[in-house]
Amino acid sequence: MKKALALLATTAVGILLVGCSNGSSSASSSNSDNEYNTEMSKGNKAVDQEKYETAADHFESANEAKNTKKSKSSKIQAENLSEAKESMNDLEFTEAKKELTTVKNRTNGNSKMVSHAKELLKQVETITRKRSDYKADIRNAKEMIASNSNDQARSLLEQVTNTSGIKGKYYKDLYKKAKKLLDKLPAASVTADNNTDTNNSSDNQTDNSEASDSNNSSSDDSSNPAAKGDFDVESKEVGGKTITDSDIAKARQDLTDQGVKNVAAWSDNDIVRAIKNAAKDGRTTIKASDAQVQ
Repeated sequence: MKKALALLATTAVGILLVGCSNGSSSASSSNSDNEYNTEMSKGNKAVDQEKYETAADHFESANEAKNTKKSKSSKIQAENLSEAKESMNDLEFTEAKKELTTVKNRTNGNSKMVSHAKELLKQVETITRKRSDYKADIRNAKEMIASNSNDQARSLLEQVTNTSGIKGKYYKDLYKKAKKLLDKLPAASVTADNNTDTNNSSDNQTDNSEASDSNNSSSDDSSNPAAKGDFDVESKEVGGKTITDSDIAKARQDLTDQGVKNVAAWSDNDIVRAIKNAAKDGRTTIKASDAQVQ
């Protein structure tokens, strides 16, 4: 009888312990779920505010509470978006592109981060293209200065420094380079003043020349390239085709559309040269830098 009672007591204790263990496990699981949901919610809210470093911390905490593909992928996405924005601020666009591509291609994560990564990838592409164009313009301006084509260099550098957005954080380093080159160029008015002084020192000769030019201007100016400053006359032919007046007019409009200043001051000879240089580069649309003598 005593043995039976002892066995019954032992069984009861065992059942009680198992019950307590199951209750404790259930409570622990419930707590983990609650912590996971709370941290995921906080992480998603941080994503909405584009606070990706904060979001990554919350997704990591959620993943520690309950390891899921969702929490792990979201954490990786947030970390890469945070790093990509830092890379962009440091002008490291190749690295930024890699980090954003990782976000875009990550599955089981946050769809809003995927969308933002795609938007930033487009922005990086635009920034990279513009920076490449600005660098080419600055390089061409340096070549113009080296060949004493200061007026053309000035026009090109003014175009760069006056471009909308050039002083923004993604381009300001190139703005400073272009502005430094521009500031070193002699002012156009200096040359004009020197010419005026020279002309004033020989008034009688000038008066005689003006009288002679006045008699011949109607018949000579239109056919005399020197009268327009075109001392090196460009043949109006490229790729075996004649460069027409219509071609020249279109090229002038292209420059105007690009925001080039004082296009009206460009001679037809300058335009023809630009058309030919653009053709060498495989382009039909000219840029200001194409007018340089090559």
